[in-house]
Amino acid sequence: FFFANMMRLPKMVVFDLDDCLWHPEMHELSGCPKKPVIGDLGNGQQGVIGAQTSGRDTVRLYDGALKALQQLHTDPQFKDVVVGAASSCLEPRYADACMDLLEVVPGVTIGSMFRYRQIGRTGKLTSSKVTHFRELHQESGIPFSEMLFFDDCNWGDHVQAVGDAYGVVGQRTPSGMTQKDWNAGLAKFAAKQSSAQSH
Repeated sequence: FFFANMMRLPKMVVFDLDDCLWHPEMHELSGCPKKPVIGDLGNGQQGVIGAQTSGRDTVRLYDGALKALQQLHTDPQFKDVVVGAASSCLEPRYADACMDLLEVVPGVTIGSMFRYRQIGRTGKLTSSKVTHFRELHQESGIPFSEMLFFDDCNWGDHVQAVGDAYGVVGQRTPSGMTQKDWNAGLAKFAAKQSSAQSH
């Protein structure tokens, strides 16, 4: 786990979903995941580690994503940090189903942790994450300067786009979320805060 003692933490951590938090991507699935797959959540705890379709496609969290979400849920330092999703996935219903199945610790779903969800690319949302962040900001009232964003950026540099539009600090996760990505994002956010205070 990352030790954030005395470090400025964001008020909101925002995750992309497909290829950042979990794999495979929603549009690759044969249908909507409905069956929980039980396994080891770490520390010998059993819980839902997979969300399976009737065609046996199984959505799983990246290990680094699970550990980051576990720290957000259990570490007292993060108790005031809220969690949001910014995903332009093509199957929002499938994403919601996965969030309501997959667990962070036994009995606690990912979905219960995400206070704000902007998922899809219809209505007010487009394929650009700039639209997702506009909605997250309006819904939460949290300033862009207090957000930290993780995105795989394999289909376009959303971190750059959101940073350019709103000044949001972002961390790319090109191989799916790793603990190294999580630590680097937190360190980048803290460094920007301390440099802003010193000017």
